Amino acid sequence: MTDVMNELAARLSRQKVALLWSVCGIGNTIYAAIQILTFVNRQIDGSGAASVAFDAVALWYFGVACSIWIIPALLPIVTRRRAAILGSFLLGTFLVVTSVVGGVFDGMRDGFHITATAIIAVALPGVYAARASWRLLRVAHAPASLVNESDI
Repeated sequence: MTDVMNELAARLSRQKVALLWSVCGIGNTIYAAIQILTFVNRQIDGSGAASVAFDAVALWYFGVACSIWIIPALLPIVTRRRAAILGSFLLGTFLVVTSVVGGVFDGMRDGFHITATAIIAVALPGVYAARASWRLLRVAHAPASLVNESDI
């Protein structure tokens, strides 16, 4: 009975981590949408540089950067290996840090609301997601299927 309860607790912990990383990815999408709307508003208003435009490389970068946020959420769900959970923690933390740093620099150029959005929508859920990932990684009473899973 104890093994069943431990397995259930481990499964719920993995789902919690996945949900928190998903919320963080949604926050990054909200931040990116507000940043793009600010850029479009400056272009329409005429106060932005007319030579700045989205080329194909920038559009590819935006699509890949927003899509890669699903990986930290998927890893704890699809596998139980500690290496995958560590990869989820490292990739997710890297994405949070780069998004917030980019938001701060863009906020210096475009306005404080960009920085505030990056901090509220990305950094705040990112801290909780990283903490939950770290706790899942460091769980002491992990069942054997959480620690060593050879078939997944």
